[in-house]
Amino acid sequence: MRLESPRSLSPLNEDAFVMQTSATHWTHELRAAAGFLGGLQVFLKRRLDLAGASRILELQLAAREQTFTQVMQHAVFENPASPYRRLLEWAGITLADVLSMLSQVGLDATLENLYGAGVHVTLQEFKGRYPIVRSGLELNVRAEDFDNPLTTRQYEAQTGGSTSSPRRILVDLNLLEHESAYHAIFYAAAGASNRALGIWQPAPPGAVGIKTALMHAKLGRPVAMWFSQSNLRGSTLKHAMFTRAMVATARICGARIRVPEYTPAADAGRVAAWLAQQCAAGSPAILVTPASGGVRTCRAALDNGLDIAGTIFVLGGEPYTEAKAAVMAQCGSLGFCHYAMVECGLIGLACQAGDSPDDVHLVSDKIATIQRDKKVGPGTVVGSLFHTTLLPATPKVMLNVESGDYAVRVDRDCGCGALPSAFRSHLHTIRSYEKLTSEGMNFLGDDLLALVEQVLPARFGGHPTDYQFVEREKDGLPKVSLVVSPEVGQIDDDRAVQAVLDFLRNRGVGEQLMVDLWAQSRTLTVVRRAPLVTSGGKILPLHTLSE
Repeated sequence: MRLESPRSLSPLNEDAFVMQTSATHWTHELRAAAGFLGGLQVFLKRRLDLAGASRILELQLAAREQTFTQVMQHAVFENPASPYRRLLEWAGITLADVLSMLSQVGLDATLENLYGAGVHVTLQEFKGRYPIVRSGLELNVRAEDFDNPLTTRQYEAQTGGSTSSPRRILVDLNLLEHESAYHAIFYAAAGASNRALGIWQPAPPGAVGIKTALMHAKLGRPVAMWFSQSNLRGSTLKHAMFTRAMVATARICGARIRVPEYTPAADAGRVAAWLAQQCAAGSPAILVTPASGGVRTCRAALDNGLDIAGTIFVLGGEPYTEAKAAVMAQCGSLGFCHYAMVECGLIGLACQAGDSPDDVHLVSDKIATIQRDKKVGPGTVVGSLFHTTLLPATPKVMLNVESGDYAVRVDRDCGCGALPSAFRSHLHTIRSYEKLTSEGMNFLGDDLLALVEQVLPARFGGHPTDYQFVEREKDGLPKVSLVVSPEVGQIDDDRAVQAVLDFLRNRGVGEQLMVDLWAQSRTLTVVRRAPLVTSGGKILPLHTLSE
C-alpha cells in the first residue's frame, strides 16, 4: 500500500511526496524510510563540484543514443507490460529496426520516423485517461503502465493536477544527481554559487521543495530558509517524522537543510522581508518558487517598501511571461524560469541571455524533443512538443509523448554559459494548448494568459495574479467563472464579462461564433474571491474543478 496524502491537505498540483511501501504494516513503512535515508547518506557524501557537473553532462550528451538504446531494449522490448512494446509490434518495428535507423539517421530523425509510423502517445493516453487507439489496435492503459522498471525507487511521488486525478511518479536519487549537475553550472554562470538560498515550496508530502533542497545540498549549498505553503504540523505523523529524519540525516552528512516553516500565499510579505534582510546584509539571495509565488513576493516588497533589488528568482510550474517579468523588474530583481514535466523532471534550463522571459536550453542529453504540427482550434496550428526520455533513472518511460505544450524552437549559440556550449537547442514562448472547452468553445492558453495578465488588469486594475478562469460542470452543463480578487476593488461584473467576450470575439471568425454561443448560454460569470492557489503555490490562468 502507498502512504496516502493527509486529507487535511488539498491535492498537490505538482507532486505529493509519499514513501513507497508494499504492505500496510508500519514495519514495511519504516523499512522503506530507512532505505531512502541510507541512500541519502551516500548521495550527500559524494558532493558534486562544477568540473564534475560539466563532465556528467558532456559524457551523457555524447552517449544519448547509447542510453536511449538501453532504455528501449530493457524497459520497452524486454518489458511485456510496456505499452510502447505493443505499439511498436502493431507498427511492425523491432529493436533491430530501431538500431538500424539510429545508425543511419541519428536519434532525432529516428524519433521522427517512429512518429510517422504511429509510435507516439497523446497526453490523454499517457495520463491513462483514454486507451491507445490506432487502426486495428485498442490498448487500455493506466498511468502506472508507463513507469520505468529500470529506476531505483528510493521514493515515490504523486501528481494531482487541477485537470486530472493523482498519478504516481517514481523517482530515484540517481536522477537528482544528474539534475544537480545542471544547477551547478547554471548558478555558476549567474555568479550566484555562494548566495543564500531560500525555497518557497510545499513541505512533504510536497516533493518539489524536498527535491530542491537535496539537489542544492548535493552541491554543498545550505538551504538558508524553507518557506512552505503547506503546514508540516497539519500533515500526518509519518510525513512530519520523515521530514525531520531527512533534515537530521542531511545534517549528519554536513548538509544544512532548514525544517520547512509554514508560510501560506497570504504571507508573501514574510518572504519578501527575508529577501530584504539578505539584501541589507550585502548579498541578495536566491528564491526558488513557482512563478506566481515570485510575483506575489515582489508585489509584497513593493507594497511594503522593501528593497529586494538583485534577488534572483528561480521559477517554474507556470508560464513566465512579460507581465510577470515586469513585476520583478520593478523590484530590480531577476527571474529565470525552468521548464519541467513531473514525469521526466527538467526539460529546459533557463537561458540567461534570452530575448524572451521563458527562453530555455533543452537538456537534450536526457530528453529528446521533436515538434509536430497540431490543430488546436479553428484554423490554428501549433508546434506541439513530444518528448522521449534517454536516462534509465527517469521515473516514466516516454517515447514520443505529447506534453500538452507548444513553443518556438531555435538552435543558437547564446553564450550565456548556463550549460556547456554543445547544448544549442532552445525553446521559448512555451504555452499549453490544454483548452478551455465550454459550450464548444476552444481557446488557447495564449488567449487566456493575455486576458488575465494584460487585458483585464489594464481595463480594471490589479495584477497578473488577480484574475483566473475556473471551469467546472454544474448540473451536467459547463460553466466558466472569471475569478477576480477582491484586491482589484469594485468592478462592474457585466462589463468584465463583456470585456472577455469582446477580446475573444476579435480572435477570429470561428471565435466570433463561439462567443455568441457563450453569450446566449450565459456560460461566463464573475466570482469575487481570491484566485485558487494550488498547494504547490501556483495560480493557473485556467483551473478546472470536478464536482
